[in-house]
Amino acid sequence: MDSEIKDLDLYELLEINYNSTREEIDKAYRRNAFKYHPDKNINNVEAATKLFHQISIAYETLTDPRKKLEYDNIYKAKIESKKRFEKLDAKRKVMKEELEEREKAAKQSKKTTIFTQESREAKIERIKEETARRRREKEEKLRLSDQRSKASTTHRPNSTPRPSSKQAFGYKDFESIVLNKMIEQERLDKEKWGEKSESSMEA
Repeated sequence: MDSEIKDLDLYELLEINYNSTREEIDKAYRRNAFKYHPDKNINNVEAATKLFHQISIAYETLTDPRKKLEYDNIYKAKIESKKRFEKLDAKRKVMKEELEEREKAAKQSKKTTIFTQESREAKIERIKEETARRRREKEEKLRLSDQRSKASTTHRPNSTPRPSSKQAFGYKDFESIVLNKMIEQERLDKEKWGEKSESSMEA
């Protein structure tokens, strides 16, 4: 069989199926031959001529029992081969989709890990900044407190209150009082000893 015929889908050319009857083949041929006759397609004669030639080959082959049987064997083999490729393509498609899903999941997991790490680092950095800010605030408060204390001491002349009469009482006054008490006690002791001596003599 001519290789040109092997490469053609004769049933598709005549717009019929594999189980079409001879009568259906005749009707399909007449319809398509009329539709694609070069005389009916003057604006595209070259393409119409080629298609008309293929339709004629299809009709000649499918109306000849021997040629039709030979062609049908080739046609069936091509269909089976196509089905196998479709199944293989389906498997390849599934494998490709699974591979893409795994790659997508791996990328998402990597992004999540990076995001978690960045979040942890950001949290640590935020805590550091917060600690530093509080330390600065505390140091500033201490500095202002020292400044106010110095200003209060420097800018208030005669700020020390004058001592009152009670506050003016010092060590020397205390010493004088103690001394007077001792003198007074010594005098009293002498008087007592004097009285005892007189009583002894009278006795």
